[in-house]
Amino acid sequence: MRVQFKDKSEMQIDISIDKKYTVFEIESTVSGETYYRIENDANRILPYDATLFNVVSDKLNNDWTVLNKPNQSSTRLPEEIAYLTFWEDFYNDEPKALRAFKQVKSRVYLEELEASEITNILESDNQDEIHFVLNALIKAKCGTYTKQVIRFAKTKLGDDLYSEDDILWTAFKYLSLFQEEDINDFFVYYLTNIELGNDDLTEIASNYFAS
Repeated sequence: MRVQFKDKSEMQIDISIDKKYTVFEIESTVSGETYYRIENDANRILPYDATLFNVVSDKLNNDWTVLNKPNQSSTRLPEEIAYLTFWEDFYNDEPKALRAFKQVKSRVYLEELEASEITNILESDNQDEIHFVLNALIKAKCGTYTKQVIRFAKTKLGDDLYSEDDILWTAFKYLSLFQEEDINDFFVYYLTNIELGNDDLTEIASNYFAS
């Protein structure tokens, strides 16, 4: 499910006009109010009054479930995070909750984001989001974005000599999943300019041709 902020008269901190946000929970209170828990522009997961948004996609997978709370409110959310203490655990950085949310976010991103939005992330300067999307693409074995990732990897190689950057390793790992001419050419380029990289990247590129 995705929503778009609409109410210019009710300006909110870290929420942008007309930007689309992914919903991770729908909460209904006893008094009839509804809140969407979204990731805002500061990368914080917080509930916002649903009246501030237009729904641009009402898609909810079959794994979303209703959870009734002791205060008689109810919430609808993916089953991986559908337990009473989840958000408390999440905000307290409990590993189980963080892993569960990462799994949910990864799946929802690939289900909800348009191809142009994923491309924009891969071409952005937001390293955390790029890393997250790359891992989601690896898990889904989605080969749609190999050209964008090749461009990203070439840029990183030029910027970070002898880089130990995990994000570049993740980009190489993603590309190594697919047998394509462009990827073949990229790994040849890397191996002939090996001074740009490191042993971990070289191992991935070498194994690509050995497989």
